Amino acid sequence: MKKQLSEAFDEIVIAGFEEMITDFNTRIKALESRIAEAIRQSEDTARDNALMVSVPGVSKVTAFSLLAHLPELGLRSPKSIAALAGLAPFDNKSGKLNRRSQIQGGRSRVRRALYMAALGAIRACERFRAFYTAIAVRSGSKKLAIIAVARKLLVVLNAIIRDKKAFA
Repeated sequence: MKKQLSEAFDEIVIAGFEEMITDFNTRIKALESRIAEAIRQSEDTARDNALMVSVPGVSKVTAFSLLAHLPELGLRSPKSIAALAGLAPFDNKSGKLNRRSQIQGGRSRVRRALYMAALGAIRACERFRAFYTAIAVRSGSKKLAIIAVARKLLVVLNAIIRDKKAFA
């Protein structure tokens, strides 16, 4: 919507776009407040939300997505939680074919939320940045390194929720 607004030149069209953007922002804030209220009503969910937001790169939107779409968080092993999210590498071999392992399946909404959180974590936390740099250099692929950070972030979040301790 903002892209169309930047390219508009007619005053009526500009006013219409601005009105629609304002309306969408109002709706988004109303939905976020309803979600926050629902989280506050459950003590366990409120604690889990606060623990998740303590991790660098994890925003309230990421925490909301994980709470809604990954209720197994904190209850599974690191490998199984990564597989549930679709961030576990699976071998791609058949007969004489021997291709690189790749991620597949899982919950796409969780995977997308973690991908964006990984980008933020790489910028915000030296620990994740060093991990990203090491994998990017070793593999030669920046996208693969971002996915590895997303998986590491998920494993860290899983441990945080399991142990009920904030990110250190």
